[in-house]
Amino acid sequence: MDDQFLNKYWDAETSLEEEAQLMNAHAEAEGPVAEYFRAIRAARQQKSRLTLDAIHAYNKTHEVHQAAPVVLPLHRWIASAAAVLIFCVSAIGLWNYSQQTQQDPYMAETFDDPQEAYQEMRQALAFMSTKLNKSQDEALLNIKKASEYADMFK
Repeated sequence: MDDQFLNKYWDAETSLEEEAQLMNAHAEAEGPVAEYFRAIRAARQQKSRLTLDAIHAYNKTHEVHQAAPVVLPLHRWIASAAAVLIFCVSAIGLWNYSQQTQQDPYMAETFDDPQEAYQEMRQALAFMSTKLNKSQDEALLNIKKASEYADMFK
């Protein structure tokens, strides 16, 4: 047989008669193509021996049992619950973060009157000044104590 006829078979463009010719031509031949056609012929002969009675008898002897319900292992349930929990915690964390990134109402305070702003700034600076002076005095006192202790150990 020529290759063009085989290509027509491989492209599923042959008729039943042409297919039978190919089967007969390769019945006595050797090689992979001949092996293929012999396997096809053997499968068709086995199929032709089956009857409906034989199929029914087979089904009766090999009763198909209903499949048992599928029980997933415990670790799959735990993994699913953990994934849902992680998702919920992430969503809550993201929500909290978005709430924190909004401006504080104390930081957003502005004054319409410049005189009010000046007075507020003056009070804040006076508060800072007293704290700085107090801490500076305490630091000097601690330095004096340290020098006294250093003199004792000389």
